[in-house]
Amino acid sequence: MTMPDHHRIDSAEAFGALMKTRRKAQGISQAMLASITGIPQPNLSKIENGRSVATLETCLRLCATLGIDLVGISRR
Repeated sequence: MTMPDHHRIDSAEAFGALMKTRRKAQGISQAMLASITGIPQPNLSKIENGRSVATLETCLRLCATLGIDLVGISRR
């Protein structure tokens, strides 16, 4: 399955879905991601399911670990 080069993140649900898709594409379990990032597994589950709003620090840690660039693009 090929993934698009970019995703519009406009909600906690969209961010979580991207994290979950990327994690699974890399064959990483939530437990393994929790161990790597230091983010408790129950929190990862909530983030992936859009039930928790992660701090910017947590978002950046997840993006860095999963190989996702967080880019700010001005709207027209």
